Amino acid sequence: MRCAISRLGIERRLTTRSRRAGRCRVDRGDEVSSRAVARAIRAVAIVALLSVAGCVHRTAGFPPPQSSELPCRQIDPPDAPRPEWIAPANPDMRARLSKWCATVGPVYVVATPRAVAQQPIDRLAIVSWNIHEGRGDVDELVRRLRQGEFTDGEPVAHFVLLLQEAIRRDSRVPSSVPRGYPSPRRIEGPSGLPGDVVHRFADNGFAVLYAPSMRNGTNGEIAEDRGNAIVSTLALREPTLIELPLERQRRVAIVSGVEGKSRSGRRWHLGLVDVHLDTALALFHGGPFEARRRQASALVDALRSRADLNDAEGAAIVAGDFNAWRGSGEPAVKLLREEFTDPIDSTDAPTWTGPLGLHARLDGIFMRGLMKRSRVARLPSRFGSDHYPLLTVVEF
Repeated sequence: MRCAISRLGIERRLTTRSRRAGRCRVDRGDEVSSRAVARAIRAVAIVALLSVAGCVHRTAGFPPPQSSELPCRQIDPPDAPRPEWIAPANPDMRARLSKWCATVGPVYVVATPRAVAQQPIDRLAIVSWNIHEGRGDVDELVRRLRQGEFTDGEPVAHFVLLLQEAIRRDSRVPSSVPRGYPSPRRIEGPSGLPGDVVHRFADNGFAVLYAPSMRNGTNGEIAEDRGNAIVSTLALREPTLIELPLERQRRVAIVSGVEGKSRSGRRWHLGLVDVHLDTALALFHGGPFEARRRQASALVDALRSRADLNDAEGAAIVAGDFNAWRGSGEPAVKLLREEFTDPIDSTDAPTWTGPLGLHARLDGIFMRGLMKRSRVARLPSRFGSDHYPLLTVVEF
């Protein structure tokens, strides 16, 4: 299958602030010194931000149960298609991951949407977005996407959302955490927004694949977990879950495929990978960017086992929040670009904004097997999240 990317109706404007008016003359040495101090303050702020992100409470522990007994390896509902699991081979790492795994609920799979597409499909929108633990207004994004606000006024009938930091509230999430097991602090979205994206979209008739990576809160709080979710108007095929090497927190990449038939009668298949790499600095384990490089390397190795992602006539999209503080210079990003080599037109504008004026291009979309040069657009609003959604439209 060969695909093309349509031209998106989004004008990206990068504003620059002029500081000429009223600018004081300063000694060159003082100016350089001031810039150095500013850079140092910014670096310290980033380190501090990463250090507190997803704080984990730990106490003395005990041996974890077998992985087959863990809640995260179960399926809800029980008769849903069972995903293939790919996990690190190292026994010690598996034991550590199993403690994280014991604190969350089962994988949630609704493989088929309520309305099955009967008409030919020539066009599919793909959105990648970190929704900041339910703070992002996904319903508003979908409404404006369907109306064609981001696609030159042409309404979007079919789309796939690759979401990170989705929240699921469920009675099957363990109500308490065993002593010594990791329990990240709870992050709650605005009270006006329903936090459980996973069940809400399934109830609204979408296909949903959700794999929790970690718990959302400690004992005594609401039983929630958070992780990656794929939400689709098309059926989700051959789900695969990739447990990445544990660095600071457990991360699970989710893989699936969608397919259809174009108006020309050609059948097409598109592999989709939803990723959220760790924020770990790994200062004493290879350097500040080595943790994500290790996770990206494990991801690439695992994806090579999927025939539909490596077929010469197939196409694949890998997207998510890569926590790439160095942007395109991050080793994890370079590794993914070497594997998913399709050229991409995109803005260098930041995809994340934080406190103290911090900003970075943490998110990205990588592609392989597409006929024409791809275009990825940053949407004009964060919709309540701290990340901007990224959009690309594939034409078959």
